[in-house]
Amino acid sequence: MKKNIPLIAALFIGIAAAILSISSHESKVGAQVSVQASDHLGTANVQTTVESTVSLSDLTKAISTQEDSMNSGLKNVLAAKYAGEEAAKTVALAAEKPKTATLSRGGNLPEVSKPKKKVEMLDWWKSARDVFPIGSVVTVKDVYTGKTFKIKRTMGANHADCEALTLEDTKIIKSIWGGFSWDVRPVHIYINGRILAASMAGQPHAGVDSAPAYAVVDNRSEGYGRGENLDTIKGNGMDGHFDVHFLNSTHHFDGKLDSRHQAAVKVASNSPE
Repeated sequence: MKKNIPLIAALFIGIAAAILSISSHESKVGAQVSVQASDHLGTANVQTTVESTVSLSDLTKAISTQEDSMNSGLKNVLAAKYAGEEAAKTVALAAEKPKTATLSRGGNLPEVSKPKKKVEMLDWWKSARDVFPIGSVVTVKDVYTGKTFKIKRTMGANHADCEALTLEDTKIIKSIWGGFSWDVRPVHIYINGRILAASMAGQPHAGVDSAPAYAVVDNRSEGYGRGENLDTIKGNGMDGHFDVHFLNSTHHFDGKLDSRHQAAVKVASNSPE
């Protein structure tokens, strides 16, 4: 649209030259004008030829009509240019304003970034076992993938023994570990508005999903043999429970720290929410 301004100016000059060439009320008017019009918007070369036999009054009227048309065109071009500049200013101002959220009853509120919560590395013996007591249902987030699932702490003294809450949660666990696995991974435990650094192994053990909880059964999962069935949540697609460790938690069988779990807890504590 910017190129129209020099073109219109050139046409106007051409018509003015044609007027000067008229010598009587009725004569043959011939004019060829070649002009170059330029401004800050650019440069245009325009050549126009006026050649006809007309009366002075008719030509004057034609010129007047053309002049009105050009004036209207100039006004439209300038208006469009002004509108474009105003629109650019509006966009720039909007970019400087804080983002807002529309209320259901009208009006706007500034969008406020939700502050990230601190990931706590709690000592198992001093507080973690009490913050995450038996019977608690929590959300777990795998630090590396960001995937989340729900678990329940069902038992455990030296560390937390837990089970997937549903079959869908078990599927997510298997998708993270690539099936059931004794590999440990840093995780975040979300409980009562707090985030705890922990480590989880993805291998259920010491239970049979199809048998009643705590009943004495044979062939408990992962070679645990005969004993109490430590599988309490039924229909979740896993036999038994898995281990969740915290800072300074230990094995049940020897009371010693597990270096892999302790390293994973520290990774979790240094990972953002």
